[in-house]
Amino acid sequence: MTMGCTEQQSDYLAPQEETELRLILDRMYSNAKAAKERGELPRFRGLLEIISSPVVIQTAIHNIKSNKGANTPGSDPMITRDILESSYTAVIELIQEQLRYYSPQPVRRHYIPKKGTNELRPLGIPSIVDRIVQECVRLVIEPILEAQFYTHSYGFRPYRDTHMALARTKTIVYLTGYRWVIEGDIRKFFDNVNHTKLIKLLWC
Repeated sequence: MTMGCTEQQSDYLAPQEETELRLILDRMYSNAKAAKERGELPRFRGLLEIISSPVVIQTAIHNIKSNKGANTPGSDPMITRDILESSYTAVIELIQEQLRYYSPQPVRRHYIPKKGTNELRPLGIPSIVDRIVQECVRLVIEPILEAQFYTHSYGFRPYRDTHMALARTKTIVYLTGYRWVIEGDIRKFFDNVNHTKLIKLLWC
């Protein structure tokens, strides 16, 4: 797996323990941030080796285990407990095989009430195996992408929340004297976003 458009980084070795994984992710963040400051797009090689390492897979499973919907099945009956009760070697080999020839299973559609309306919001529930694969990828690419995101973007990002967004808004109001704040929401954005363009933006 290669990301970006300019040669920059040599390959990273697959981590052998969680401490080493954290150091690698921190280095990736620093290198991506430095590339952005130089006006370049970072390039990382060998990401799949890190993503498919036992350390990353184990970390991904621990993260999913702590989620509220950990024991909610997707389109198959498997839940997190089934993974936890399987042998370590079998689980690692299963996820590594999925990463080698990844083909996601159908997503189970479930409708939940949309807050403040009488509408129902569609919720897609992936299989447990797909959730683990997705979490493995997220763990590794998040520091690379985070380093390039806009400083004052607060939605769905680690270590950021609505309180920080409100504090920033209050600061801007104080500095500029503006008295109007516009809040907007794009109706059914994720149902209509052009995924082809989105992927091209990620892969440049």
